[in-house]
Amino acid sequence: MNNLHSNALLQSIKDAPLLVGDLSEAASFDRALLGMPTAEMRPNANQKLGHLFEDTLHLLLSASDQLEVLADHLQVFDRNQITLGEMDYILRDVRTQQVFQLELAVKFYLGMPTAEGWSFPGPNPHDNWQRKLQHMRRHQLTLAQRPEAQALLAERWGCAEVEARQLIYGCICYPMGVAEYPLPESVRPDCRQGRWLYAQDWQHFFADTSEVCMIPKPLWPVVMTAPLRESLPRASISALHAASAERCVMFVLPNSEEPHFLVPNHWLG
Repeated sequence: MNNLHSNALLQSIKDAPLLVGDLSEAASFDRALLGMPTAEMRPNANQKLGHLFEDTLHLLLSASDQLEVLADHLQVFDRNQITLGEMDYILRDVRTQQVFQLELAVKFYLGMPTAEGWSFPGPNPHDNWQRKLQHMRRHQLTLAQRPEAQALLAERWGCAEVEARQLIYGCICYPMGVAEYPLPESVRPDCRQGRWLYAQDWQHFFADTSEVCMIPKPLWPVVMTAPLRESLPRASISALHAASAERCVMFVLPNSEEPHFLVPNHWLG
């Protein structure tokens, strides 16, 4: 990952549109508290996107003069040493001394109209927005309120009260050719949005397109500005289709910032 791409990923955490706003279980984290690391501190792109995004946020948290990172990936166990869950970050506001549990997620979902209404699976069709949201609200965002977590936080840092916060990023894509579509539950109206299509439908929508810019997975969360788009190599349509034969591929047209997913014909099949 070159400096342009690293900086874009760092900056996206600071100002990219959030997928979700305040929830009753946890408000959005105040991103004005984040710092910006030095040029020598850059994320390692050779890992899965979720881990890359976590490490990138950790750099921004560590670079802040307003926050103290008390712990990351803090596991909570019950009395039998069975894992109840893991808290992404435990932070202290240096000025107010308030302690926060911060949960991070970066997710991409492809809206699908069905006879029962709209569903929102991910590029991995085993993922699903409704299930993810339910898990976050019922488990991840309330973990610090469990007696076992409260005892752990009190023992290690003398925390009498911990507030949950969250940062949920991502993009919702809708089928090409569909004019009306709903927002998923709890998703912000100003979130990143895009389009998706099956490989078999390419000629119907993009018959006159000869090349695209395929977006590497580390840049999926990043708004594709003109300088970023120009930094990506142009890919032929045959190369795009070869990549999409086995997995969902994110791309942009050469003169557009709107993200698209080209998905295998067997996706969801």
